[in-house]
Amino acid sequence: MDKPLVSIIIPTYNSETYVQEAVSSAINQIYRPIEIIVVDDGSTDGTSGLFPHFEEQGVKCFRIENGGASYARNKGLEQAKGEYIQFLDADDVLVPSKIEKQLMFMQKQHADLSYTPWVDFIERPEESQNKQFRFEYLDHSKTRTGKELMLSYGMDNWFIITVAWLVKKELIEKAGYWNPAKCPNDDGEYFSRVLFWAQNVVCYNKVLAFYRKLPNDSLSKLNSEAKITASYKSFKQIEALLQTCDDKNLLSYPKRLIYMQYKLTRKRYPKLAKRAASYFDTIKAPSFLSDKKYYWWFINSFGLYYGTKIYTFLQPVWRLILRNKK
Repeated sequence: MDKPLVSIIIPTYNSETYVQEAVSSAINQIYRPIEIIVVDDGSTDGTSGLFPHFEEQGVKCFRIENGGASYARNKGLEQAKGEYIQFLDADDVLVPSKIEKQLMFMQKQHADLSYTPWVDFIERPEESQNKQFRFEYLDHSKTRTGKELMLSYGMDNWFIITVAWLVKKELIEKAGYWNPAKCPNDDGEYFSRVLFWAQNVVCYNKVLAFYRKLPNDSLSKLNSEAKITASYKSFKQIEALLQTCDDKNLLSYPKRLIYMQYKLTRKRYPKLAKRAASYFDTIKAPSFLSDKKYYWWFINSFGLYYGTKIYTFLQPVWRLILRNKK
């Protein structure tokens, strides 16, 4: 029986500094057969100058007008012939055995989607082995549906990044293309659709990917009203999708996303943070915040926006009372 083809799709924009490392990690995969597709999203640096060298090594390279990372991934999907898809951002890195180990495990478990732990790094992946993303949120030895995993996102307050996934093409055909609108949460919105249709999700619980952590990464993604609003709209899309399910507890996932936006914007963009807080209050679902007993009481009593203000104001008083009791 022939082994299935795996397509590795690498969108790149002004990533001349990093993309060679990403492409090399794809070329160096132990597993065969693979096809590597690099899509240059209208770069203005020297990225396209690297293409002849990539093409000599069998990489398929395409240049398109700038439309955003999701637009570039869609162009990659249009070219992809693989039965499985690996999305690889231009600044991330795959362990040489990632495709082989993940795919073999997926086939053994009859899974349509799988993920692995990853390690954050800044300069060189080999220097970051002690910075593995914490994976203690749930029992990763079990096979789950995608919806069960999204419920865990909401209630256990964690996530899985793009590079960690390996996706069966049949599942991608159900989820559809990436939303081409430029959005900091493009991966979150897309993989919500993938998870929505996933019936058997498994974890190969060994580090097989490296995620480049750029300075002020989270804040830089929300450094304009346009980006914040685009993310806000993506949360609404995720909520609308999950509203079609009978289990309303799944709404804890978009509720978590809205809370994180509130936290990241309340100092620099108070009006937009207030909008996020109001949206949070309208989602009638449980939250990981319920573990913070007193804070959760204030949120339920006064709403997220004012409840947080009152809780924060009273914290020094409570500390003083507790200190005096000692």
